Amino acid sequence: MKIAVFYDYFEGEMAPLWYVINFRKGELDWNKDIAYIPIAAPFQRQGAEDFSSDSMGITVTLADLTVSEDKPGKFGIRLDPLRRRATENMQDYWDAEFLMLQVADLEELLQMNPWR
Repeated sequence: MKIAVFYDYFEGEMAPLWYVINFRKGELDWNKDIAYIPIAAPFQRQGAEDFSSDSMGITVTLADLTVSEDKPGKFGIRLDPLRRRATENMQDYWDAEFLMLQVADLEELLQMNPWR
């Protein structure tokens, strides 16, 4: 898996807007309840113009995110809601090659983390 953070102008300044987790088809174990992603993973800084929508991805919302005391340095993504949304949109989640979430949602999750 590779992490990329896409920056764009927000209120006149460059700001991180999208946190994108890229993976190969089948690399993400969709049979699990939660996928844990390292928070401190090195990531590639990219501009919004670098985003390529040639592959299928799934948007992750704040409601899909979680933290666990047993997984320090990681945040979790509940996969069931993602599977449901993909299926409702007539997409096969096994074909997904990235998950995309707002950096603001990840920041909010980490601020709520009682184990910091």
